[in-house]
Parts: sequence; structure tokens; C-alpha cells
Amino acid sequence: MGLHSVEELCCPALLQVTGTRLDGKEAEQFPGGVYEAAVNQEKCDDRRSHGALVGGTLSEESDSGGEPEEVSVAGLHTDESGRLRLETVDDLFNILQLRKRRRERKAPSRKKPQPAPEALPVFVDQDMFLNAAKEKKVPVVEKYLSDGGDPNATDTFQRSALHQASFRGHTDVMKRLLDAGAALENTDQLDATAVHWACRGGSLSALQLLIERGASFSSRDKLQSTPLHVAVRTGHSECAEHLIHCGADVNARDRDGDTPMHDAVRINRFKLIKLLMMYGASLNAKNCDGKTPLETLYSWQNGAKSLLCSEEKAGC
Repeated sequence: MGLHSVEELCCPALLQVTGTRLDGKEAEQFPGGVYEAAVNQEKCDDRRSHGALVGGTLSEESDSGGEPEEVSVAGLHTDESGRLRLETVDDLFNILQLRKRRRERKAPSRKKPQPAPEALPVFVDQDMFLNAAKEKKVPVVEKYLSDGGDPNATDTFQRSALHQASFRGHTDVMKRLLDAGAALENTDQLDATAVHWACRGGSLSALQLLIERGASFSSRDKLQSTPLHVAVRTGHSECAEHLIHCGADVNARDRDGDTPMHDAVRINRFKLIKLLMMYGASLNAKNCDGKTPLETLYSWQNGAKSLLCSEEKAGC
């Protein structure tokens, strides 16, 4: 089988590049060979797809009519005038890749449709207001407040909008509530403040905002738990560290005499154990049962061991 030239091997592919058939009579219209025909066809394109090759890039006119865009054409051969030359199969592959990139750039970008803005109700009642604070619907909250609504309105558990927003870290809602006169120290049925709720939700930004506005970081709930107790129990180390930096007592005791260290040890909060130790938490403080954090751990382990052993014996 005789050898074929690159032009003979690549005519079908050149058809993809130029969009013009180059066999028969049509090829005769372009003197200089097959590749010259392809170049001439491209030069007739009113979009001027090919420009001068400078520094390994090909300058092309942008679709918007602005500055030419630079397209990488590494590996393409050019003559002295900057025209692309077809010498190898690799040259053809690079030309096809270049044309593919052009099509991808010119394809219209599909933007996700933006949801239509929710229409504001004519009247916002208390329940709508509390739900809006929970779901971060700032316009609804603003509508309620601008109509003279009470920023300290609560639900059946005496949780205010500030409690709800603090728990979820909705600082935009919190700022509007505080500017409208929401009370920082209002408590729910368990005597928890917004600071307790911010620590329970693990929102450092909400906690910082409340303390900046003057909220107490040492208030107590019905279990005599401080916000630091709550942050430790829920595993939110950033909130715990911020409270300590603000001056929270690392050895504060709750109703059972447990310190934050007792809580951290009991539920295996290793990161918080290290944090509390670093800031001087006592390992010898005794709770109402007379047990230190370490003794609490031993007691828990012994209880678990006894339970497992009894189950094992019952199985036998």
C-alpha cells in the first residue's frame, strides 16, 4: 500500500475545520494546495478567527467586539507571516482543539434562574415574625418592626426572636432586633439567655455580637449552667475559647457542682479538655458527689464495665 500525504489523510478532518468540502472542483478554486484552501476559507470568515501568533498564543477577536482574546496554540507551526501551517497530524489535532475551544467560548452561558423575590405580606403577625427570625427572612422582620411590633415577642416556650436568631447565627436579623430594642437578658422557660442559645448553636459570630452589645457571658439557666458549660457540652470549642478570653470562669459550678471540666471529661470532649487545661481549669474540683473530673471518668467506666459484664453473664 502506497504512502499518503498528510493532506490526503486529513481531508475529512479539514472539512470539520473549514466547513467546506475540498475535494473535486471545489478544491481547484483555492490554488496552493489543500491547506492553503483551508487558510483562505478561514480568512474569509467575517469573525476573523485567526490572528497573529505572538508568544505562543493566537490573538482572536472577542465575541463582544472588545479587545482580542488570547488562545493558547502551543505546538502549532506558523510561517513567517504568522499563518498556521499543517505539517503533521499533530498540527491538525491542535487546529481541531483550537476550533473546539472557540466553540466553547462562544456558546451562551446558562445562568441559573434567580428565584422571584417573596412578596411581603400586608400584615405580619407575631408568629410570622418569629418564624421569619428563625428562617432569616430579614424583610419580614423589618416589616413587623416598622409596623410597631414588639421585638421581645416570644413563643409558647418564651423563646424570643433573638433566641432563635442567635441559635442559628443570623447576625443580620439579630442586629435589626437589637437596634429595635430587643432585650439582651430575656430568658426562656429554662432561664436561658440569647448567649446560651448562641453557644448551643455554635455560632461564634452571634456570640461575639451579643457580647459586643453588652450581654452577660456569666448568666445562669435553671440548671445553673453558664454559657461556657453549654459550649463545652455541645462541643463548640470556638465559642468556649471566646468566652474564656472574655473572662468566663473555667471553674464555675452548675447545680450538680460540675465544672466545665467535669462535663468535658464525662462526654469525651478531648479538644475542650485540652483547652480548659491550658487556661487553668482545676482537675481537683469536686462536684456534689465529691468526685473530681478524673474520678467521674473512673466512675463512668466502672459503671459501663459492670453493665457489660452483667450482660455477658446473662448471655451465658
